[in-house]
Parts: sequence; C-alpha cells; structure tokens
Amino acid sequence: MFEHLQQLWSMPSHPGPVTLIGAGGIVRDAHLPAYKKWGLPVAGIFDVDMARARALADEFSIANVYETLEQALSTGAGGVLDIAVPPQALAQVIECIPDGAVALVQKPFGRNLSEAHALAALLKQKNVTAAVNFQLQFTPSMLAVSNAIAQGLFGEIVELEVHLACATPWDDWPFMRMLEVVEIPLHSIHYLDWVRANFGLPEKVYAKSLPHPGYPELADARSSIILDYGDKIRCCLSLNHTHRWGTKNEQATIRVEGTRGAALVGVGYQLNFPDGAPETLQMITEGSDWQDIALKGARIPDSFAGVMANLQRFAAGEDDKLQTSIPDSVATMALVDACLSSNASGEAVAVKKS
Repeated sequence: MFEHLQQLWSMPSHPGPVTLIGAGGIVRDAHLPAYKKWGLPVAGIFDVDMARARALADEFSIANVYETLEQALSTGAGGVLDIAVPPQALAQVIECIPDGAVALVQKPFGRNLSEAHALAALLKQKNVTAAVNFQLQFTPSMLAVSNAIAQGLFGEIVELEVHLACATPWDDWPFMRMLEVVEIPLHSIHYLDWVRANFGLPEKVYAKSLPHPGYPELADARSSIILDYGDKIRCCLSLNHTHRWGTKNEQATIRVEGTRGAALVGVGYQLNFPDGAPETLQMITEGSDWQDIALKGARIPDSFAGVMANLQRFAAGEDDKLQTSIPDSVATMALVDACLSSNASGEAVAVKKS
C-alpha cells in the first residue's frame, strides 16, 4: 500500500550551476555531498574565511574561489545562489543580490519575524526567485509521511509528537555561542516548518527553552513546545539535545497518528554522533500490521538536493509550486516568533497570521 509514496524529489532537466556563499560545516557535510551525488553542478564558492573556501574547493573540485562577496554574487547570478550564512549575516548578503537572481537562502529566515518581513520585502523588490532551506520537508521519510497524509491514508490526524533525547554536536557551530536564542530558531524550526506545511499554523503556542550546564556558552540547548490546534490535534515537541549517557538509550522519533492509521519515523541522523544511525519509517493502517518502509535515501545528503531541485525546477517552470517559498517561510518564522515570545513571557502566545 505504501510503496507508491513519494520519497525523492525529481531533479531539474537542465541543472543550473550553483554558487555557494558560505563554506561552513553544513556546506561541507550536506550541501556539497548532495550536489555531487545528484549531479547539480557547483560553479564557485565564497567565504569570508578564504582558507576554508579553498579547502572545500580542493575537496569537491570546485573551479572558482571568489575573493569578494560582490564578485561571487555577480558571477553566480546566472545560475543559482546558495546562501549558507548565519542568520545575522543574511541581510548583508541579500542586499547585494543582483535583481532577478535565483537564490536558496539558509534558515532561519532572519533572526526574528520583523527581520523576515524585511528580507521578504527586499527579495520581492529585487524580483529574486527565492526559497528557504527548510529541507526536512524533502527528507525521504518525511516526504512519504506528507504524501500519506495528503492522500488521507491515516484518516483525520489527531496526534503529532516529536521526541528527542540525544547528544547534538553544538560545538560544530561556534556562531551559535553569540545568539540570544538557539534551540528553537536553529533546530526546532525544522519540525515547526514541517508541521506548518502539513497542518497550517496553530492558534497558540507554549514553549520553554532551557540552558544546560554542559554548554555554558549557549543561551539554551533543549525545549518543550506545545502547538495548540484546538480539539483537533494534540501536537507537542520534547527536545533534549544534551543526553550525556551514551548511545544505548538515545531516542529520536516523530510520531503521527490518525483515525485510520499512523506513522513512526526514526530520526537516525540525530543518534550515535558522529556516525549516526539508520533512518527508519514504519506505517500502519486499519486492518493491517505495522510495515517497515524501505527508504530510498536519507536526510543527509538527499533532502539538501531536493530543496535545491524544487527551486531550480520552479524557476524553469517544471514545478508549479515552490515548497519552501518566501511567504511560507515567513509563516514558519511567525510560528517561531510565537514560540520565542512564549519562552520569554512564560505564557501561551497567539500566532500572528498574515
């Protein structure tokens, strides 16, 4: 029954050259392996740390290492700009994007909702075709779950729960030490975006993020979030990234239950750092047993190719919908903003809908 569900995104018929703005860990570990695997050509790379950019260029056979941001943006505007920089640097880069360019923008889409609106207005003014890199939507397991939900295979959805107890390598991202909030806008945002994309915005949220003594330089490293969909769906996220007690009892799951079926996703890439564990997907419908669904790929690297493929296909007229469009991404930022406001106030907060 579940074999026909979509797990991978079709690649563009004529892939355009990608120019990378940023050469950090996510580019090294995910973007570049994805583009190499799926035949998406990389034309050049820029980073304020030239040595880091040159190292990645050597490792992945990238022809051009640009000395300035302006040179990279102007040269790469004929293809697709992959802007993989921290949120505090997005505005500076987007202000320099040539009019009419095509760009993939790293999440979060700014540091707050106000900044997201400003960035969206700037991209619209420049007539830039842009998407935000919310790649969880393109992870094979999550694509399959979304496809099953859309087809009504699970009936009316009544339960949605994300549960993590794992050791996240926070030290891999030193820029996070400078942020006033970390877990929700940098990690939970992926789950919040997937939930919004499938079920719309909730009425209210309650969120609490906490620091951990093991990470004294981080503002926070674990969160509890409740999304209020009224009496329709019980939706909660329990996210502990500071599990210190070995891999035996680490946990990372996403559970979706409906009136006629359910899905359980094993989020293997969150476990057993640095090696990870296999990602898994199980599904069930009324009158059947749980089935193990063979996955055709993994979040890293395949979802990173998927989000780039959707952008390129949309720009070329091959896809009629941009899955992580700027308006959708601003809506996700509204949900993130409500969570951060709740965390700051200690109260449930209504989600701004525009």
